[in-house]
Amino acid sequence: MDKWSIIQGRVVSEKALMMQEFNKYEFYVLADATKSEIKKSVESIFNVKVNDVNVLNSKGKIKVSRNIIGKKNSKKKCVVTLKEGYSINL
Repeated sequence: MDKWSIIQGRVVSEKALMMQEFNKYEFYVLADATKSEIKKSVESIFNVKVNDVNVLNSKGKIKVSRNIIGKKNSKKKCVVTLKEGYSINL
């Protein structure tokens, strides 16, 4: 897997912005990415040292509109904690 394809984007929310004060950053990642792959990818892309990686799997929800049933995509998010003295400018 390519280091650029593992990280699909950053999570933009109030909670994610508040976590940046504690040196924690939240990203969307590939569904089959492991913690070690995510760690190596973040370290090489942003030139930082990662202390911890937590992974969250969000299951896609079923939505009903009139008689049409649809499903939102499932997503995998990760919360990356950086070591002291490092930060990511997003």
